Amino acid sequence: MRDLIVKLFVKLGIYKITVEYINRFKQIFQAKKVRKWGLENLREADAAFSEIGLQMFPAFGTLLGAVRDHGFISYDFDLDVGVIDDPQKRELLHASMDKHGFLLRKQTYINDSMQTVSEETYERHGVGIDVFFYFPEGNDVFAYCPRKHEYKEWKEANQTDGFPVACSYVPQSDFVRQDFLGIPVNIPEKAHEWLCDIYSDSYMTPIKNWNPNDYKTRIVPSQKRCYRRYI
Repeated sequence: MRDLIVKLFVKLGIYKITVEYINRFKQIFQAKKVRKWGLENLREADAAFSEIGLQMFPAFGTLLGAVRDHGFISYDFDLDVGVIDDPQKRELLHASMDKHGFLLRKQTYINDSMQTVSEETYERHGVGIDVFFYFPEGNDVFAYCPRKHEYKEWKEANQTDGFPVACSYVPQSDFVRQDFLGIPVNIPEKAHEWLCDIYSDSYMTPIKNWNPNDYKTRIVPSQKRCYRRYI
């Protein structure tokens, strides 16, 4: 039944706008959960990474909130964190996150033989935490950022040509432990440069009704495609 409804909505040209409205209501509900459980989840995730020798750091909206708002952005509906990729510790990470109460929900793969895991989504207390794997390139590191398919609904896209993806480049940086709402987290020493590269040099000014099209600088479209695997 679901697939029939989706096909009908796609045919009528109302699929994308319907999904956007549904997601908007979901995000409002999820934002309340982030305010309730986000800090505890961030602390537990940091402990899970640290136990296996990985440095987890806030990324994207969570980093922006840490620097600009000194906390979570009020409308954020999940947590974004990053780690420098270390394939040898991937299975260790799964076990450590499980130990700390996180369930692995989704993996995003890049289409180079489906070997490169670019992102994983975990869940704890109903709050998602997106883990972006960063890859070195020259003096930079970059993370793959999935985008919506150009015209297909997600299930069909995942079974056919996948989703478009962009690369978010930031300069390589060391990290320092800083306070985030009473807990220590790893913040890049070049946090200003990172946020300028992601959100432009006006990142300290909130944008009402912000959306991914408001990215300004070093978010570069890639020729690669990505695919989702749900656990």
